Amino acid sequence: MTTLPDPRRADARVSDLYRRNLAQLGKHDIVVATHGGSGQSLIGNILAELGLNYVDAYTEELHTDGRAVTVDKHTSYRRHLASQHDKDEGIEPDRLWPRFVKTHHPPSVFAEATIGGVWILVRDPRDAIYAAYQWHAGFAEEEWDLVPDTFEAFLRGPGDFSRSQADDWAAFYTAWAQRAQSCDHADVLRFEDLKTRPIEVVTAALGRLDVEIDEADVARAVQASSFEKMRAHEDRVAQEADRTAAAPRVIREGKTDGWRDWMTPDLAAFFAVEELRLTAREYGYDLPKAS
Repeated sequence: MTTLPDPRRADARVSDLYRRNLAQLGKHDIVVATHGGSGQSLIGNILAELGLNYVDAYTEELHTDGRAVTVDKHTSYRRHLASQHDKDEGIEPDRLWPRFVKTHHPPSVFAEATIGGVWILVRDPRDAIYAAYQWHAGFAEEEWDLVPDTFEAFLRGPGDFSRSQADDWAAFYTAWAQRAQSCDHADVLRFEDLKTRPIEVVTAALGRLDVEIDEADVARAVQASSFEKMRAHEDRVAQEADRTAAAPRVIREGKTDGWRDWMTPDLAAFFAVEELRLTAREYGYDLPKAS
């Protein structure tokens, strides 16, 4: 039986701010749906560099006219990300619509919301789940976001809205693929393609939204959103805040196939679950069976 996110557990993780923002969405909003650690920072920075309206509904108060205002308590975290830092310094998007809205929530959270479409951004589950763990270990504040001391313990524990982290990944993408069928616009972007052929991928995806952007502008935005540029920005912010080199970073490694650096036979067993393998294969990821 296909695993889908438990709506009650998913709903319990929706902040009051995000819940208010759901009511502000409309037919010109494109939800950018990703499992944590799958490149949301990368695509968000590229869109912002292009002068498009990318908003973080976890840290900004959205308005129906397309504007978004940062909530003060989140400004410190937003400084880690170049595009959000620049926005908070007064650099506004050139155009408000379409508005691209960040989410890591499953589609059941959007059941009563009106949206114009969805970009499903996906990454190899081995890299995505590991990156999500590292983010939670460094930045989690809410009780439900705290994680164990080791990645293996994290994999052994329950997921956010299913019985395991592997099930969470499969359930998230299965559910959004189903929701996409009822959207006026739907697209799938892979993190790996954004790293290897970003200009082609971004230009084509925006074109399917009737957003015409010159490839030279996309190339400039991609260059400004490189791992080196975004990490250098975060390092400057850390230095200004007098943080140590060991302080957590949002921009951590940003590479493909990073799982090869930490995978062991014991950890590989968690990624050999049949449903995860089948779902991953739909997006072009070939996860081996259990040995």
